[in-house]
Amino acid sequence: MRKSKRWMAVIMAAGLAASVFAGCGGTPEPQEDLVKPKEESTQAPQAAAEGSIAEQVQAPSRFALEFSDTAGQLSVSVDASVTVPAAEGFRLKTVASRTFTQEDYDAVNRVLLGGGALWERAVEEDDPAHGFTKAEIEQRIEELKRLEATGATYVDEYGDERSYGEAIKNFEEMLKYAPETVGTREIEAKVQYDPDAAANGTPEKNWLMGNVTADGKDYVVSLGNELTPDWRWISFMVSYLENGGNYMPVGDAPAAGTSLNAPPEDIISKAEQAAADMGFDEFMSCGGEYFSTFTEDEEGKMVAADNGYGVYFTRVIDGIPVTYTHTDGSTSEGNWSSWPYEKLYMIYNDGGLVDFQWWDPYTVTDKSDEYVFLMPFDEIQKIFKEMFQKKYAFYTENNIKVNFAIDEIRLGYMRVMEKGNVMEGTMVPVWDFFGSQTVEREDGTTEVTGGPYDSWFTINAMDGTVIDRNLGY
Repeated sequence: MRKSKRWMAVIMAAGLAASVFAGCGGTPEPQEDLVKPKEESTQAPQAAAEGSIAEQVQAPSRFALEFSDTAGQLSVSVDASVTVPAAEGFRLKTVASRTFTQEDYDAVNRVLLGGGALWERAVEEDDPAHGFTKAEIEQRIEELKRLEATGATYVDEYGDERSYGEAIKNFEEMLKYAPETVGTREIEAKVQYDPDAAANGTPEKNWLMGNVTADGKDYVVSLGNELTPDWRWISFMVSYLENGGNYMPVGDAPAAGTSLNAPPEDIISKAEQAAADMGFDEFMSCGGEYFSTFTEDEEGKMVAADNGYGVYFTRVIDGIPVTYTHTDGSTSEGNWSSWPYEKLYMIYNDGGLVDFQWWDPYTVTDKSDEYVFLMPFDEIQKIFKEMFQKKYAFYTENNIKVNFAIDEIRLGYMRVMEKGNVMEGTMVPVWDFFGSQTVEREDGTTEVTGGPYDSWFTINAMDGTVIDRNLGY
């Protein structure tokens, strides 16, 4: 029971420190006649032709192409750099989910948190103030009353909408019993994994949650190892919530009303050094962008409260990077569970680290020693032109005008799922087409989405089949 109280305390601490910010974007449903999971082949992959990757694919350094559908609703403009790995060839790899280990925790704690002890507030099971101080509760009541006056919707720590009056009343009741200060107690920083924990009704066995104080700042630490065939979202996060937390990517410039004095180059170097010190030898930085955390102003509008710069990392296999995209791979169909892609990034503001996130790690082993065959780029671009229009035909069907601007084409590794095996996949070579889309609606409004980490089309480089990154195959 004490453990569940700890969960509640950590969750509510985050709620007291930050306003809830949620954003969502529509993802088109996969086209069943275009992208399907294939039956496993009993034939070995075709052997590679002689020469390096560049010699096999014969891709130009830049590629330009313009095409549109017959109705003129969908148009595509390609003016893109073409990136090909400087390696001899691709080998197929077997990828298997793994949980976070004690070594993972110790490395992150040592480098990012100075080896600090994990602690929690000393909350008694029957504490009516739930471990919060009088000042913290008064601050929360004041914030709720301010937001109530704006007419904004109140969302609690579980994501449920509630009335402000009810929330304020609950906090006022807590205030009667709240102390001026609260004590803390140390938690054993022991990482565990029991595959049957959830089924046995003890999912908390696979969680490690608490706080670590580093450089005078209190960081919230959360490590979840709830890996099962039906649930694949596992994460390790270190977050500084003083400025609001919940940092969201905003692109190549800080959000309005915020600034960042530290140059991105300095932050990238700092993050790369931290990754090296943690022993992340299999990873490399692969870019970054600005992140902001948001709150509501007095008029109920979302405004930026703080700004940072985030650095993305990706695995490197045999000298070839796994192509990083913003797609999380959370879409599923049928009875399959989704398998999110591994994500690893760090966000810094002018005061230092504000967020470290690592999701869904895996192991990589050789599936074959042979280099695989790669189709010539000329064939790939023909497939792109033909199948791209089919994938996005729903725009034409719904009388929506859209233009895609592709500015980068990249060849790299991607993890694909195997049919019938949700815990194991294969690392295969793919072509990704990055860029943005501009949607013009009937009312004359336009919406631009996408950027350097948004892939709009993915092609298997071995056989030319189209892959849906949302599904993972």
